[in-house]
Amino acid sequence: MDVQRLVDAYLIGLGDNSDNSSLLQTLSQLIVAGDTSLLELVQALGSHLASEEASRRSRGIQVLSDVLNDLPPQAIPAQAATKLTEFFCARLADATCVPRILSSIGALMRLPAFTDRLTVGFLNDLFKEVHVQSFQHSTRNAAYGLLDLAIQTHPEAIKSMGDNFVLGFAQMLDGEKDPRSLMAAFQIIPKIVDLVDVKNNAEDLFDVIFCYFPITFKHRDGDPSSAITPESLKLALRTALTCSPYFGSLAIKQLVSKASATSPSAKIDAFETLAAGTRVYSSDDFRSELEPLVEQIREDVVMAANDEVVDAALDALEAVYAAVSPAAPSESGGNVASENSPPLDYVLKEAVFQLTADGIKSADQTGRILRAVARSSAYNCSVVSDAVLPIVAERLDSADTPSLTVRRELMDVLNYVLSANCDAARRAECLESEKTSLLSIYRPETSVPVDNEHGFLHIVRLKGITLLVLLPGFLDENETAVALQTLARAAIEHNADENVNKEGAHLLVQLAQSSPDNIKTTVLPMFFDALCDETAPNSADDSGRVSRLLNALGAIGVAAPNVLLALLQGLVTLVISGRLAQTHLLPAVTTVRKIVEAATSPSDSAALSQEILLLAAAPLADWAVESTGAPSGNQQRPSSQLITEIAKAIVAVFSKLDPEVQTEKLKPLFERLFPAIAYSSADQLIPALPLFSAAVCSCWPQTVLPVSDVVAFVDGLTTVALTTADEMRRTACLEIVATVVNKTKASAIRAQLADLILKRGNDCSSSEASDSSLVLLYQWAARGLVACNDNAGYECVRRLVALITSQNSSSLSSSPQAARLAADGFGIVLGSHAWAVSPAAHGVFKLLAKQRLYATVLPEITAGFSNTANSGDDGSVKTNLLVMLTNVVQHMPKSVLMNGGIETIVPLLLSAARLTDGALKAASIRTITMIILETPDTLRPELVNSIVPLLLAATTTASADGGDDNEYLSSNTIEVRRAALDALALIPEKYSYSLLHAVTKSVVRALARSRDDRKRLVRGDAVKAYNKWINFGG
Repeated sequence: MDVQRLVDAYLIGLGDNSDNSSLLQTLSQLIVAGDTSLLELVQALGSHLASEEASRRSRGIQVLSDVLNDLPPQAIPAQAATKLTEFFCARLADATCVPRILSSIGALMRLPAFTDRLTVGFLNDLFKEVHVQSFQHSTRNAAYGLLDLAIQTHPEAIKSMGDNFVLGFAQMLDGEKDPRSLMAAFQIIPKIVDLVDVKNNAEDLFDVIFCYFPITFKHRDGDPSSAITPESLKLALRTALTCSPYFGSLAIKQLVSKASATSPSAKIDAFETLAAGTRVYSSDDFRSELEPLVEQIREDVVMAANDEVVDAALDALEAVYAAVSPAAPSESGGNVASENSPPLDYVLKEAVFQLTADGIKSADQTGRILRAVARSSAYNCSVVSDAVLPIVAERLDSADTPSLTVRRELMDVLNYVLSANCDAARRAECLESEKTSLLSIYRPETSVPVDNEHGFLHIVRLKGITLLVLLPGFLDENETAVALQTLARAAIEHNADENVNKEGAHLLVQLAQSSPDNIKTTVLPMFFDALCDETAPNSADDSGRVSRLLNALGAIGVAAPNVLLALLQGLVTLVISGRLAQTHLLPAVTTVRKIVEAATSPSDSAALSQEILLLAAAPLADWAVESTGAPSGNQQRPSSQLITEIAKAIVAVFSKLDPEVQTEKLKPLFERLFPAIAYSSADQLIPALPLFSAAVCSCWPQTVLPVSDVVAFVDGLTTVALTTADEMRRTACLEIVATVVNKTKASAIRAQLADLILKRGNDCSSSEASDSSLVLLYQWAARGLVACNDNAGYECVRRLVALITSQNSSSLSSSPQAARLAADGFGIVLGSHAWAVSPAAHGVFKLLAKQRLYATVLPEITAGFSNTANSGDDGSVKTNLLVMLTNVVQHMPKSVLMNGGIETIVPLLLSAARLTDGALKAASIRTITMIILETPDTLRPELVNSIVPLLLAATTTASADGGDDNEYLSSNTIEVRRAALDALALIPEKYSYSLLHAVTKSVVRALARSRDDRKRLVRGDAVKAYNKWINFGG
């Protein structure tokens, strides 16, 4: 094929902006096959390449560039690569052709034939002939890309260029503004420094870089530079500024000056860059600017206008002093700095002046500065400790005792210095000589009451005691025990200032992570003894004390894994030993449950769960079973709440066990508690059945239950559930039935189980008592089957709906009690549960199951509502339908409601919001609020005449006959009032004043009354809503 014709066609396509991909492919194939050559291609482009018209020259270069970028490397001969490179370099002065030339050089530079000589020649011509900043971003970015490629592929060529490359790059970067190009340039600079000695041109290169500091740009979505974040660009510039030690003498002074800027972001950037520079810059460069730097940092720390600025300043101070200080004290033990040592006097003089003054100004800030310097090195830690400890000890031990405020401030500064010594590598030797003074300083003062006025002094002393414990090897075993006892008493004993109790507990949590053995042997026994203290049984103060102690133990158990098992075992022992008062059993077991849930929350906690099961959950369960099975006169039986808390703890650990371990653990549990379900002779164990249900329901789907026939097992449970008069036994049976049908993997067996349940329903008698049992059976079966999207679950739902709408049913009589139970029970079908068919207990949940249920029941509800309106219903069916709707809607995901014809149920929701059941009323109002938030136009027609009056009525606490405001309406519970106020607060944000002006005054008056509600939470919500309405419409 004639190359000239292909080239001409290609050029015509470029002029018409046509797709030349097929022509490009043909040209490339011809060159690869050897049917033509690059030389012939250049000859075919000759008239364009030599044209005096810039656009023709540009198109000629573009054709050549496109072909070079499309060809495989082996198709370009070494001689052709050399000739083409020389040709392109000669054309770099032609600004029109530069973009395509850079693209062509990029293709050639990747070739093995592209030598260092060609690299040097190209870069020299680029720096000489091309003013990069005069081109568009794409061309500038290509130029930076070629420099980066040259550094990667031809480092020796870059080294040989030396200063010329550095100056050329600086000239190229000067004036750059685009964040994308700046990012590329900043990333190149450290690579240049690694290859070239920049000493001779450090100032020129630095000046070009530092002019961008501090760098900021606005990140806008859709902007071409949006892939670059302000933080990433800032880090790239920081890396460039701190990549060479030759930049130190130039950067530090200017960075210290930048740190005095008013912008917090500029201050933080300057301090962080100084800290980064300590890894590269010479220590002598920092010494020359250390005094103004310390002054600037002191000013920022004392002013404390921004916490982030303070943290950055202190980090910079620590890093700088680490760079300029000796690593450790001299072997002779002296800490006196020589003339060449870092001038710690810049910090210590001001600190000593503050510590010796009558009143200490900025004690906290002084302490933080001293801590930052002391943490920088062992040498500095020793010098700071030597300077501060004697002053503080002398002032605190002097006959002229300073005021309590000064004592607290002195100990506060001392605490900061001690905290720097907690690292064994930095600990100052002077601590040993000052040990007696330190123990005296932190010894509790019985003469100072623990009240609100003096609480701060006790708190700072407790912090100091904690630091003494944390100092490596400072306290012996007995001294450590005394210190821990002091902290424990602070957390345990009642104090007028409750902050002392909180601080004591908080410090024990810290120590539990570093000294778990001491906590187990010293602290835990004190807490356990305090829990059993019966000096004030059943009083309000005693209840608060026990709650405080249990909260502290819970925090320790969660924060310190090494203390966890001992703590759980101790609490469980208290519960089962009978040492705890009956009123304290439930809080103690609840604490055990919370700790267990937190400890087993990680996915890899199977081994820990077995230990917790052995030490805590199993003993609690055994105690509960024995207590429920014992004769009533022997001991008080555990309450249902207590049993439930133990069951939740069992779920937390049992659900994390492997299926094989679960199967093994279930065998003795079945032997012990299954008779309580199957035989009336074990009725005394019925209160413990939630424990059995929790364990069975928390198994994995692949766990094998210790029963010979699953179908017969479910059949027996179903029979018991339908015939028993005991509610707890029925509930346990139905929970297990729902779980088994949900987790049965084999579809044939699950279908058999579902058919069995439905058949039981058909065979059930129609007495009122059996109606209740059968309704619950359908609800629990629906829970298990609907979750896994089984059709039988929707058949159960349809039977429940038929009962609610009073339709004839072969298995159910239409008693009002059963109908209301069916409506209320949709919370069972869709609501959360601690163990039965729940995600935490490995329940099987299929996608779109809730959407399908919603699509199934919504038409039934709307049709039933219409039918009752036409049939003259007495209102019970409508009420049950509204109850059903509310229970369904409150458990539906928002996306399902918004996409499922929400406008259809709006009138029904308004009716449901007028129900007399507080929980249902609140749920309906919450749904209305969600609609206002997501699709406000849906409610616009009903807003003024229906919704706003309904919400106002829900906020009132006065009786309908205008009685005393103290007579609360039973349906307007606190949840209802708060839900209504939330909706009212949202309305001004979503609707215009022109729509609401008619009701604005009445809303403001009603909200003004709600501000005087008896409940603090309601008053807070009312104030928020009132402020929005009072300013509504200007």
